[in-house]
Amino acid sequence: MNRRRLELAEAVEHFVADGDCVWLGNFGAQLFAVGRELVRQGRRDLHVVISSGGLLLDQLLAAGAVAEVTFCHCWNPVGPRPTPAFRSAWQDGHDVRWHELSFAMIVAALGAGAAGVPFAPVLVSPDVGYREWSPEDLTDVVTPFGSATIVRALSPDVAFVHADRVGEHGDAALSTPLGEALLAVQAARRTVVVAEELVGGSPAHAQIPGALVDAVVHAPGAVAPDGAPGRYGRDVEAYEAYGLA
Repeated sequence: MNRRRLELAEAVEHFVADGDCVWLGNFGAQLFAVGRELVRQGRRDLHVVISSGGLLLDQLLAAGAVAEVTFCHCWNPVGPRPTPAFRSAWQDGHDVRWHELSFAMIVAALGAGAAGVPFAPVLVSPDVGYREWSPEDLTDVVTPFGSATIVRALSPDVAFVHADRVGEHGDAALSTPLGEALLAVQAARRTVVVAEELVGGSPAHAQIPGALVDAVVHAPGAVAPDGAPGRYGRDVEAYEAYGLA
């Protein structure tokens, strides 16, 4: 049976409601097309989970779509330079709940969500400030097997995954880096794959089985002005111009 095919606007309308927890992947591939559609449809009070926030998270913050965010960082990697909406929201105390975690912690949190357990053990160096920045997510426990620091599980309402190729049954082959995409799909209640190319049958080296996919969107160029390996490069001029106008 063919996996459900939708236009991007239909997918956002059908799968995302105000207040939802939305994972926007993948690490190193910013799904700008999804972000623009969330803004166009006026979504509000979202909990955005995005490991490498960058310009996409900054644009969502600027549009007022975000009430809560779980992230590793948010900056413009070209320059590098700060992202203005993020910087303003963080420094000026805008009404946003911040959950700043390392990439390993987000992976562990999604892994716990995928496994259906409430938390996962993580290593937290005493030299970093994650406990101070994200006290709602990290705590210490004592068990008969020893003490550990744990991170709260993450189970997004919907995961939007960028894929290089998707087959007729929803099997998806992702370009590198894979990052936390597979765990996000396993942890999420619903999954939408946004594909550069549709192919017959199943694509070679598929990492995501179609059984985990609720809908497929064919959207070439979905991560532009970011780049997709083997498809198109990052628009460095657009990144350089961002925030300077």
